[in-house]
Amino acid sequence: MFSTRIKFIIDFLAFFLATIIAFWLRLDLNIYTVISRHQQALFWGTLVNSILGLFFIFYYQTYRQIWRYTSFREIIQLIKVVLLETAFFIAGMLLFFRGNFPRSVFLLMPIISFGFMLIPRFVIGYYSERSLNLLKKDTKKALIVGAGDAGEKIYREINRHIELGYRVVGFVDDDARKINSHLHGIRVLGKIDKLPEIVKKKNIETVVVAIPSAGRKIIQRVYDLVSPFAIETLVMPGIYELIGKKISFDILRPFKMEDLLSRDPVFFDLQKVAAYFSGKRILITGACGSIGSEISRQLAISGVELILLDNNETGIFDLNNELSNLTQVHPLVGDIRCLGRLKNIVKMYHPNLIYHAAAYKHVPLMEDNHEEAFLTNVVGTLNCIEAMGEEIEKFVVISTDKAVEPENMMGLSKKMAEILISSSAKLKLDSKMVVVRFGNVLGSRGNVLEVWKSQLQKNQPLTITDPAMKRYFMTTQEAVTLVLEASLLGDNGGTYVLKMGELVPILDMAKEFCKIQGYDLGKDVQYEVTGIRSGEKIIEKLWEDNEEVSDTAHQKILKIVNNTDSLPWDDLVQFVRDLEMRILEGKPVEVKNEITEFLKRNSEI
Repeated sequence: MFSTRIKFIIDFLAFFLATIIAFWLRLDLNIYTVISRHQQALFWGTLVNSILGLFFIFYYQTYRQIWRYTSFREIIQLIKVVLLETAFFIAGMLLFFRGNFPRSVFLLMPIISFGFMLIPRFVIGYYSERSLNLLKKDTKKALIVGAGDAGEKIYREINRHIELGYRVVGFVDDDARKINSHLHGIRVLGKIDKLPEIVKKKNIETVVVAIPSAGRKIIQRVYDLVSPFAIETLVMPGIYELIGKKISFDILRPFKMEDLLSRDPVFFDLQKVAAYFSGKRILITGACGSIGSEISRQLAISGVELILLDNNETGIFDLNNELSNLTQVHPLVGDIRCLGRLKNIVKMYHPNLIYHAAAYKHVPLMEDNHEEAFLTNVVGTLNCIEAMGEEIEKFVVISTDKAVEPENMMGLSKKMAEILISSSAKLKLDSKMVVVRFGNVLGSRGNVLEVWKSQLQKNQPLTITDPAMKRYFMTTQEAVTLVLEASLLGDNGGTYVLKMGELVPILDMAKEFCKIQGYDLGKDVQYEVTGIRSGEKIIEKLWEDNEEVSDTAHQKILKIVNNTDSLPWDDLVQFVRDLEMRILEGKPVEVKNEITEFLKRNSEI
């Protein structure tokens, strides 16, 4: 490896020797003629060229490049340096030198300078490559799916860092024009459908999917082709997940269940969202939760000022450390069950928007803790509504498909939260209060995939509630997309839901989960049917029979309209506050029954 000093000397010599060699070539390699006939031109040409070369070398810091990593970008920079230096040299010599200066030397000099600078870089790169190849004999053979820009960047990352333990032996790509072409000397071996044949022939140990724009169908297609070989498979995140990140080997991850959903992910218009949120201050309740934290991250990337509220002290501390270098963050520890605290926060920080993500969500737990579900999911939502100031432009509440014809306390509490928004919206006509309904969010804490992963690690059978059970599934990114788009689409009191495709049988999801881990459900991994738990349904719905569904400006988001009259606001608030007071005073309360009876009396369910 050359030191910086030696690299500087080599680059300087490229300009110092260029004039001498150019004269020598111009005069048929006759050094005597050069000295006797063009002594003055040679002296001044060498002096001026050396001084100008020295200036441009220092200005562009060419000697600080790592020569074995010389890429097209560095070559372009060298061309720029040589051309600029030559332009100044020609201008100077024509204006100030009065002697005879051969015009052909002007043409030869930049070619010689560029060659002197480039050749050492290529030589070092070549021998470094050979050394790396010798060292890589024991590395894993890798195949990259996608011979585009992303695939090229991943190749360079792998090639430069032997410590990663991989050696790229080929690419595959569906673009017929790329087949049998070479990328950095590595051949594009065929189309994606040829993966099984190539994996066997080349003894591939790792497949890397390097197509950020790849939809679920492409990813699932790749996985189906390589999964029988039980080899390592890495995936580059989608465009949505790459926001603000550099393409490198570090971003690659193993296949996840989210990659195998039966539909393509839903994206939102980043420019439109960034323009809408520009200059706004946003309060996020439940900021440390799976959804709240992801909303916070996406908004932080856009530079939005954030007010992060959660009763999880450690979570707020960690989230603040993560996001404070991206944007201005106000980390607040507090509970939405405290109305006074919420009012003070709104009064002090003057948020323009509120994303209400704080909630209890686990159905079985809430069946045993009715009071907690009510205080957080219902009272907390009412507190947020009452704490809203006039400057609040939009209040977005996150709900769930379990609020549709609810049969459990968690769903019933979220149904009440939706009713609170619907009733309040009719009073605050100048506000924009909207609800978004989620399906089961893959990637959220405590979801079924985490439970199965833990059971698999402990060599326990996977627990399946009922083989006939079906659910709607969405990724965390899709959930955030829905929330942010609702901010743009939201009519006052509207409810929005994502088009989530078909209901997925929970047994099929378990089979796919095992398949990703390299197992066969029922053969390598057993499962246990536990039966329906209290409050659970066999099949979830996204809207009720008396609700109308219509399209929105976003092709993957639907608007739901409930045709029944909202409950009188005063009656609703009185009921919630009376029940809250009795719970806080420790009086015996049948929360679920009282809510059900209240809603029945008012013909809501």
